[in-house]
Amino acid sequence: MRPEFTDPDFIEESDPEILHERMMENLPENISDMPGDFAHDFTMPAAIEIAQLIQFNLQRTLMIAFPEYAWDEWLDLHGEQVHVTRHPAKYAAGYVVVTGDAGILIERGTVFCVPAVDDGEAIEFEASEAVVLTDGETDVPVTAVESGNMSNVSANAITILAVPRQGIQSVTNPEPMIGGTEEEDDDSYYERIHAEYMNAMSYTGNDVDYIRWAKEVVGIGDCIVVPAWNGPGTVKLVLTDANGIPANDELTKAVYDHIVSPGDRSRRLLPTGCAELTVEAAKARMISYTCTGLVLEDITLEEVTEAFKMAVREVYAEAKGTGILRYNDIRPMLADIRGIEDFEDFLVEGGHANIELEPNEYADTGTVTFTQ
Repeated sequence: MRPEFTDPDFIEESDPEILHERMMENLPENISDMPGDFAHDFTMPAAIEIAQLIQFNLQRTLMIAFPEYAWDEWLDLHGEQVHVTRHPAKYAAGYVVVTGDAGILIERGTVFCVPAVDDGEAIEFEASEAVVLTDGETDVPVTAVESGNMSNVSANAITILAVPRQGIQSVTNPEPMIGGTEEEDDDSYYERIHAEYMNAMSYTGNDVDYIRWAKEVVGIGDCIVVPAWNGPGTVKLVLTDANGIPANDELTKAVYDHIVSPGDRSRRLLPTGCAELTVEAAKARMISYTCTGLVLEDITLEEVTEAFKMAVREVYAEAKGTGILRYNDIRPMLADIRGIEDFEDFLVEGGHANIELEPNEYADTGTVTFTQ
């Protein structure tokens, strides 16, 4: 997450009134500074312009100087410094089934459409290769004409040709069109730039390296580094998979092999000075939750329970980082669930206290007992 920019003191103290007051204080003694007089009225516009220069132009100049606060093309320039480019928008793609007279040629570039609805424009897809109808029906690969999320459409949404053709009876897409994405936003782009800066400045074998190496293995979600856990030169990695649950044996072995490379020492990532690497799955700390006296409206107790189980997972990642699962981070989630009007008491592990987690523990949801 990008930090919030804080104005330096000299920017905060540059309002037009403050600047103008200082200008009046610096007038020669024999020149009047009274409102309406020449000196007062003719210097106020200058104070306004200077304030804009400091509070807007200079502020933005400071912001674009650092990737943490830069945006748009200015952030792109920071990315170029570390050879990280912004991901462009992508086009949805798939195929349409065209039914018609056998032998008809569907030329490359033929446009198929999702019909326009109300004020919305038609969404167009063009054939990415030429196809001849065989047996009266054939699949035609298509790609959206315009990129972005709007090019992702549901199944059976594409039903017409942009230019009707004799002999073609029907058009449809049995499967959804997927793969359309917007251009990478500034926050996501900055995270990759920041990671590259961190990697470029890291020393071989620090915590950042171990986390990066572990996440290079497909399927790994989080990695907790426990240094010198069994004496000098020892490191333990505690892993969860991409779903936030303890990694299985296959994943832990894959991470160990990737870092240690026991079969090919030339590919070894583990520093020579590290005598021992241990890789293990995170230990799930099953947390129980109890809520009594629930008052519900237009929602069932089962629906509330499932909604809570989904919502509470959001705090587990932060708890892993801090080592504390905070009661006050979980309790407000009940109020955010649609349909809960009130409740009497909410307990975590039978109480109202924070739950401390060991370095190798990862919070997970155990029993959830909600009653009305």
